[in-house]
Amino acid sequence: MLEIIPKLQFSEPRHNLPGRKGIATQEDRFTIEFARAYRKALGRIHSGSGKTELALAREIPINGYGIADLVAVAWIPEIGIASSVEELAQAKDQFVTRAFECKLKDWRSALSQGGRYRFFANQAIVVLPEASCRLALGYLETFRLTRIGLWSFDRESGRIICHYTPRPQIPRSKKYHQLCLRLVHQATRGTLPIL
Repeated sequence: MLEIIPKLQFSEPRHNLPGRKGIATQEDRFTIEFARAYRKALGRIHSGSGKTELALAREIPINGYGIADLVAVAWIPEIGIASSVEELAQAKDQFVTRAFECKLKDWRSALSQGGRYRFFANQAIVVLPEASCRLALGYLETFRLTRIGLWSFDRESGRIICHYTPRPQIPRSKKYHQLCLRLVHQATRGTLPIL
């Protein structure tokens, strides 16, 4: 049985377009396959981290900053239960929030969107298929300068290659970081360690 990666339910403007309601695009499928592979590879990718608990949610909307294709919140198992999102956000060394922008081709657009995700996430990472990533690798210094990660994902093998992963940073907006945590908690039906 395939693991379900929850999606936040909200009113999406793109569903007003003809032929879009309820139909998963190639990019949607790419994101779901990446999320499943990421969950399996978490220990390998972040081998030095003790943050082994993970909540994943798709399409998290942060007004003014876009809709993140995937948000991953990882935390140390011993973090304990927080009484609120605000209290959880105070335990900043014990968890990390990663916002992923998954694109099939347009790495420039993904880089731009990733820059907005830094307002509400500790890390923003662009994920591309290997063929598209080859073009983006020519601009790896731009990813480094903007502190936006660049990873490639091969759908057939499930292989994730981390070309550049920025160190976690304090999100630019405390308010939107807390909103992001609240929405992931809502989408995952209470997976985060919050009462």
